[in-house]
Amino acid sequence: MPKCEIYEDVKGEWRWRRTTKDGEILEFSKQGFESKEECEKNGKEEGTCTSFRLSV
Repeated sequence: MPKCEIYEDVKGEWRWRRTTKDGEILEFSKQGFESKEECEKNGKEEGTCTSFRLSV
């Protein structure tokens, strides 16, 4: 089952990605966001994410 992850990139911006259980990326944010909340909102609007888990 695909999962949605949210993470902070090297520039300090928040991004989301939807991956398979094998780690294949299916969808991802096209830009970085200043806040985690903005990023989650975009993932729900632009992607098929309904919930997120923090990726380290």
